[in-house]
Amino acid sequence: MTTITSNEDLAVYHARVPVSALHSIVVAETLYPLLDRPQEKDFSLHTIARKTGPDGRDLVHSELVIAGRQSRERFPTARVYPIHFLKSYNPWALHGRPENEYENTRAAASILRSPLPIGYDDSSFRAAFIPGKPLSRISPFTNVDPPERCLGIAAETEPAVLIGLWKLAEEVFEQLSKLHEHRFFHGDMELHNIIVCTAPVQAFLIDYESAICDFSGSDEEFEDLRFRDLEELLRLAVYLQAGLGRQENALAQASQDYLPRLFRNADTFNARLDEADRQAGGAAA
Repeated sequence: MTTITSNEDLAVYHARVPVSALHSIVVAETLYPLLDRPQEKDFSLHTIARKTGPDGRDLVHSELVIAGRQSRERFPTARVYPIHFLKSYNPWALHGRPENEYENTRAAASILRSPLPIGYDDSSFRAAFIPGKPLSRISPFTNVDPPERCLGIAAETEPAVLIGLWKLAEEVFEQLSKLHEHRFFHGDMELHNIIVCTAPVQAFLIDYESAICDFSGSDEEFEDLRFRDLEELLRLAVYLQAGLGRQENALAQASQDYLPRLFRNADTFNARLDEADRQAGGAAA
């Protein structure tokens, strides 16, 4: 995948190719033949992620591909969106069934109106490619330890950045709440599984390999699964409010209600939220 970054690029890169009903990407002219006259097997454009075992062998390989003739014959949607995401599992890798990930992704897409998956076989899963960055790479609080350090980061971060992140967090919270209303749980809801697109600005959930559909357990189990889905997002919401002051909506309320469960030293975070409220009030005055 290539993105236009200067006027010079326009001489070589000028075609937008749809990758889902919602998105398109810019590709190099040299790739046109692979789109119009595909080779027999898939052509790898970009490795997105790799997971290796202790011996160095690939366990899971995720990449952006141009579907070859074999894939287009097997998966009709690959003819419409030949450029897509492919996750391949090696035979010795312990993993869930690709069929389950496909069905989970399809169920979530029907609830959230997000791009539908493309297909699966015994060792791979194919999905629409969502062009953007993981929220974990956008947030200034990622991999900060101990969590108390995030309070200082929030105080030093420009309010415009915090406001933008808060809007994204609200959007993700609404999506997760909608899934939960259908008794659907993501099961691996970390910030790197939230992709933020810029055109238009929108957040998408990905990687439903561990999802639970049509949950039928007890209310206590339901609440535990809900918290697990929301945990990282609620922590982010607390950090953002440490810079913005307490907000007044469902996400803010949930983050404050769960504060003792989110942090070992909840009093420290409560005190910082109080201070942020005073500072916000002083600025308004």
